[in-house]
Amino acid sequence: MAVKTSGVTKETAERLVLDAGAIYKNLELDETTGEFTGEVLGATSGGNEFVVEIEQRNPEIDGVKSRIKGLKFVNSHEAHLVTNLKEITASNIKAAIGPADIDDTGDNFDVVSGRQTIKDTDYIDNISYVGRLSGSNKPVVIMLDNALSAEGFTMTSEDDNEAIIPITFHSHLNLEDIGEDKTPYRIFYPKPETTL
Repeated sequence: MAVKTSGVTKETAERLVLDAGAIYKNLELDETTGEFTGEVLGATSGGNEFVVEIEQRNPEIDGVKSRIKGLKFVNSHEAHLVTNLKEITASNIKAAIGPADIDDTGDNFDVVSGRQTIKDTDYIDNISYVGRLSGSNKPVVIMLDNALSAEGFTMTSEDDNEAIIPITFHSHLNLEDIGEDKTPYRIFYPKPETTL
């Protein structure tokens, strides 16, 4: 078969991730049903961005003038998710700040206050992007474990528009996973649906 100058195949229309997707917190997969459940974070605007950054290193070896297969090492492997929340709640403000508390004892207001220390309870079990694959009824899910806002709280507002809170969530390993060659994120990509 001759090579083509376009990568489009008959499966292309079934392999596109469509639209901005939704952001969930504490998403869980029921292995029996294959269904996810969780709490939607809220409406977003301007899309969402998932980033994996891998820093690699090649040892310098006298006399070697090129990269060598098998002699490349990972220095760091980090993942984060950027979302632009339009739906603002006290819980979302706390999530954006990271180290913060919500005092909900008042009759009229919930009061969100930042603090100088990060507690284990500030980490969200997971933050997940849930998108739609064009050729499937199943979602594409990108899950960041132990998510914590990395850049604090910024709210942009202007006339004739709604406020937006950009949040960058970083994933974090559990202490017991150090040295286990694991990363604190997973991508659930649906298997092709079979027709009978």
